[in-house]
Amino acid sequence: MHTSRDETAARLAAIVESSDDAIVSKDLNGYVTSWNAAAERMFGYSAAEMLGRHITAIIPADRRAEEDHVINEIRQGRRVEPFETVRCRKDGSLFDVSLTVSPIHAPDGSVAGASKIARDITDRKRFERDALRLAAIVASSDDAIISKDLKGIIQSWNRGAEQIFGFSADEAIGRHITLIIPDDRLSEETHVISRIVAGDSVEHFETIRRHKDGHLIDISLTVSPIRTSPGEIVGASKIARDITEQKRLRRAAAEASRAKDEFLATLSHELRTPLNTVVGYTHMLQNGALQAPVLAKAIDAIVRNGDALTRLVNDVLDASRIVTGKMRLNLQTCDLGVIVREAVETITPAMKAKAQTLTVALADGLILDGDPDRLRQVVWNLLANAAKFTPAGGTISVRGEALENSVLLEVADNGSGITADAMLHVFERFWQADSTHTRGHGGLGLGLSLVRHFVELHGGDATVESEGPGKGARFRIELPRLAASTTKKGGVEDPALR
Repeated sequence: MHTSRDETAARLAAIVESSDDAIVSKDLNGYVTSWNAAAERMFGYSAAEMLGRHITAIIPADRRAEEDHVINEIRQGRRVEPFETVRCRKDGSLFDVSLTVSPIHAPDGSVAGASKIARDITDRKRFERDALRLAAIVASSDDAIISKDLKGIIQSWNRGAEQIFGFSADEAIGRHITLIIPDDRLSEETHVISRIVAGDSVEHFETIRRHKDGHLIDISLTVSPIRTSPGEIVGASKIARDITEQKRLRRAAAEASRAKDEFLATLSHELRTPLNTVVGYTHMLQNGALQAPVLAKAIDAIVRNGDALTRLVNDVLDASRIVTGKMRLNLQTCDLGVIVREAVETITPAMKAKAQTLTVALADGLILDGDPDRLRQVVWNLLANAAKFTPAGGTISVRGEALENSVLLEVADNGSGITADAMLHVFERFWQADSTHTRGHGGLGLGLSLVRHFVELHGGDATVESEGPGKGARFRIELPRLAASTTKKGGVEDPALR
């Protein structure tokens, strides 16, 4: 069927008018000669506003050089292949377009003008920018971000995955995700895939995965389905975070909470025992119920238990000062021999009550710069510890010796001894081999930790030796003869203050 030239022209005009792309024509001087409906929608100008107007109405000032280049190409009869640029709407807003420009030929073959096809690519450019931004986030994330298909084959592997699991992207991509799953956790993968196929996500699932070198890692895992544009699920994305340190801190916090609870329970128990004695005898005295010789015994018990309460409270306060860094030594020249004898005199009644034998051998010249009160506390705590863990009739010895640059004090006993494991903890705060309320020995577990801290604050060292359970223990402290280098205004600051 023959189609007339007019019908062809009408058909072409209809195509132009119905196109979603802006189709514009202009002469060689840049004046608009046609402007379709899509151009009206895209640029905001009606055809009446643009016909006869220069094309630079929609070209930003910093893009005018492009128009000069395009016109030059068109005059040479050459088509300008699609290029991406920016154009301006009537309201002044800028947007991304893809432009194709072709020469318009006159019947004689000469170039009479140009036709432009402009496509709004704002959404596409935004998608590209978002994709690049997301890719940069994924690439730089410290978390492992991994994608896999529904068969479990790894499709992508970011830098975070390399750091956490030890495999490079080249080593991991194309291999099955079980590469990093321990054998006893393989059933988890089956469960996760079933959730993904159902369109569900798995959020903040804590589990264990395997490093390239074989060691296991605590991780928190979030898995989400990957969908195509129509919504078909084609794979899964995994975000894995190493929570090894987080779990360690959780365990430490739980242990600290447990230790605190045990300490408070022990403190309550240790305070209640002497307090009951003091309160009981005090009430009896108040009521006149005590007569000699029971009266003397009651007063002695009140004094003894009052002293015990004072020591308990002082130990707690000292531990608090140590933790907060507020412990301070008041240094002066002192004789450790005199301090030891004073401590022995204080502890002797308790040892006699258990029929324990105490021998003391102190050399002359045990002179050092120290805090007499804290050193007295060190010696008393060592003696009290020896008396506590030595059975009735046992022996305790104290030996003091002057070395070339230091003073050595040794407290030994033939008591219950210490296991190898326990020796790692004896100087720790609140630690006790038996922390139950039914244990055979009282105390808060602070005495030896205070010994170590006070000795180290003097610049010395505290150690313990034992051949095992039932074979006694030997505590040794060594203190420098000269003043600690941290002496300030007659005192030594706790290192925790610095």
